[in-house]
Amino acid sequence: MSFPFRLNTRPDTFNRLVEHLRSLVERFPDERRGSETVYSMADAALGAFSVFFTQSPSFLEGQRTLQV
Repeated sequence: MSFPFRLNTRPDTFNRLVEHLRSLVERFPDERRGSETVYSMADAALGAFSVFFTQSPSFLEGQRTLQV
């Protein structure tokens, strides 16, 4: 892993990490207008985080990894 620290992979620790990240990205400004704003900014940011966290080369590859 390329982290500069040892990652504790216990589920409770990961869940706390995701919840902390969610609490931060929920503060992102959302200036979108119209009826096409189905997904929140937090959902978009967490989706991007998932690609970096799993180190997948693409969103599609990340989805394929999750389905295994």
